[in-house]
Amino acid sequence: MLAALLAAAAVAAAPRVAVPPAAAQSQPAPEIDVAVSDRTARALGVAAGDEIDIAPTAAGPWRRVRIAQLYHPLLYPTEVADRDADVRLHLTDLQALTGSGDEVDSIVVRLRDPSRASRVASDLTAMGVGVHAYTSADLARRNSSSFEVVARFHRAIGAVAVLAGSVFLMTIMTLRGEEMRREVGMMRLMGVGTRTVAATVLLVAAAVATAGSLAGAGLAYALSFAINAYYRRLFETDIVFSRVTWGLVLDAGALSVVLGVAAGALTAWRLLRRRPLDQMGR
Repeated sequence: MLAALLAAAAVAAAPRVAVPPAAAQSQPAPEIDVAVSDRTARALGVAAGDEIDIAPTAAGPWRRVRIAQLYHPLLYPTEVADRDADVRLHLTDLQALTGSGDEVDSIVVRLRDPSRASRVASDLTAMGVGVHAYTSADLARRNSSSFEVVARFHRAIGAVAVLAGSVFLMTIMTLRGEEMRREVGMMRLMGVGTRTVAATVLLVAAAVATAGSLAGAGLAYALSFAINAYYRRLFETDIVFSRVTWGLVLDAGALSVVLGVAAGALTAWRLLRRRPLDQMGR
């Protein structure tokens, strides 16, 4: 299986120059077929069946190759802004081009059972053949330091947004409480108990918080859709740049309701500590 993977394809990350197909008609047909990513093909202005010259360095040696097919690569987040040409060759062709046989920078092994990744990586490392195997999760942790900084920055922004939302919600409930001042005074003069009045205020606060959380979730989905549409088109990739999960929506909604009830409780306390006639403006 490993030999099949090695012989299947390899990536030549070297300078490449496109040659117009018309210029290649006087030269013999190339014996090497390559695969070119669709993004590279658009950048070079070539298509399947065209011929280009490739070389390991700008000084050569140059080889004429035929584009056998175009493919859509699965990019990692660290490769999104990478504009280097992406050309894949068979391993034997790559070795002949670079003049370095039996040399491999990295080997990717895909397992049928991903749950055995850690065990397989440990076994390959323990073989003592001069390689160190990593799982995809290990590589993500080793190469995601910059993304961890961004994640912490986003968490800080989220905390500030929650605090600002709490202040905004408290302000809304305070204003709403002032508007309900006369109604609360009337209810108390009619003999309505303080518990009923407090429950009414809390119900209004919970309703306001729930409506706000639903509106916020709708706005988050709309912004997430716009962000993904823009950056996917900009970087020509299928990577998801923004994601709103149900867990996040539920957590935000629960926190909003808790903060709303807390604001309602404070408003109810401020209303009920005043006499009914004072609330009526008498």
